Amino acid sequence: MKFKKGNRWRTSKGQIRYKTWRKNVFELNKRKVGLSKYYVCIKCNKKRKTTRVLHAHHIYSWNKFPKLRYERGNGVVMCIKCHNGFHRKYKFDALNEPNLLLEYIKDNKQIKEYIYSQKNF
Repeated sequence: MKFKKGNRWRTSKGQIRYKTWRKNVFELNKRKVGLSKYYVCIKCNKKRKTTRVLHAHHIYSWNKFPKLRYERGNGVVMCIKCHNGFHRKYKFDALNEPNLLLEYIKDNKQIKEYIYSQKNF
């Protein structure tokens, strides 16, 4: 994964933390959903052996919830098509409302549990 100069990482430490978070999100997805063989999009169930066409999406926004940025549970795996479709549909409303992800995916037990566990946040 290449990072552009002037991106959101001020230091290499932040970049390393993000890469570690992303890797953890994908590994969690592979163990829970992909049966240790595939990475699986949570929306369309597209299965891939590599992370090339998949994105790690934050349930709670990167900007609005900085304390949850690097929590492994705050991420889900989506294919590029589903990820872009989500952001096209909800635009900036998705930054403040993590429940919109549940609406888009049509209820997911893992995401629902994480959102309700963070309600007191």
